Amino acid sequence: MEKPIIGITTFCKKEPKKTYCSASYNYITAIGNAGGIPMLIPLLGKKDSISRYIDNIDALVLSGGEDISPLLYGENPTKTIKMINPRRDKWELELFNEAHRRNMPILGICRGIQLINIAAGGNLYQDISVQCKEALGHMPIETEVHHLFHSINIEKESKLFDIFKSTKIDINSYHHQAVKDLAPGFKVTARSEEGIIEAIESIDKKFVIGVQWHPEDLIRHHPHFMELFKAIVQAAKDDD
Repeated sequence: MEKPIIGITTFCKKEPKKTYCSASYNYITAIGNAGGIPMLIPLLGKKDSISRYIDNIDALVLSGGEDISPLLYGENPTKTIKMINPRRDKWELELFNEAHRRNMPILGICRGIQLINIAAGGNLYQDISVQCKEALGHMPIETEVHHLFHSINIEKESKLFDIFKSTKIDINSYHHQAVKDLAPGFKVTARSEEGIIEAIESIDKKFVIGVQWHPEDLIRHHPHFMELFKAIVQAAKDDD
């Protein structure tokens, strides 16, 4: 069969003369090496384009990036919120909702897990170092993205366990926010040692997984993280 097309959301970056819409090449490499065809989805912002994009992909990856506006979960921002993009928030929420409605395979990475939780009715810690007294380190700014930083515990009854075949793995970590109150229709499938939610998955959809770390940055030095991308590509094939 033909390789499935996996849509990857992008972020906008303003330069002095131009604004660019892009994504880390590591997402592209991960999907390509897993047997899929990566397709970048620009931040168009036109609602009538949502269905057309979803029509042309077989699965959706919600990529990492800036903070999500707390207004979307009924809070005003604390001093820890540095950068938001309301246009991206709205665009990706609509992409997710349409893909989710169609039972399309979805993988949320870092910001992506947070967006999934908000879209489904949950909320976030705006800053875990401030709001969670027991929080350990989760954002080592000076550490290389491919370095493993802390461990997580994975629930046995989960797709994540089926993918990694382990109840404990080490991951990288680049986030100051995290899932707080879990959205209805989802279950927690991994936590850090002190209890921060590191992965969630849908209870009733075939493949909707969110992870708080960046597996795409680990695949070169830690190849077992490719299994997560192989899983979404396989889910897209099975969906045909």
